[in-house]
Amino acid sequence: MGDEGYSREELKAHILYKLARRRIWGGKHLPVIYLRSGFPKECLGQVDELAKELVKEGFLIQAPKTGQLHVSLNPRMRREIIELVKKYFGKVYW
Repeated sequence: MGDEGYSREELKAHILYKLARRRIWGGKHLPVIYLRSGFPKECLGQVDELAKELVKEGFLIQAPKTGQLHVSLNPRMRREIIELVKKYFGKVYW
């Protein structure tokens, strides 16, 4: 991290970590807007974009809701999600 800011991969890992800590897997979902809290101000605009990328990559499942984007962690990608979180956080905290 440091002076250069946060990489896109670090921010993606943080999104996955926040969902995992709240146990938002499979059938449970959360609006992306709630994921913005805790991110640095300069990164807030990227959260929606990164969540959409995570949906395309298969890490997140998009819930069919109107208005806002609602997401949950893809249980089929559990191993990959845990590995990505470990890579940037050092260990799993949930």
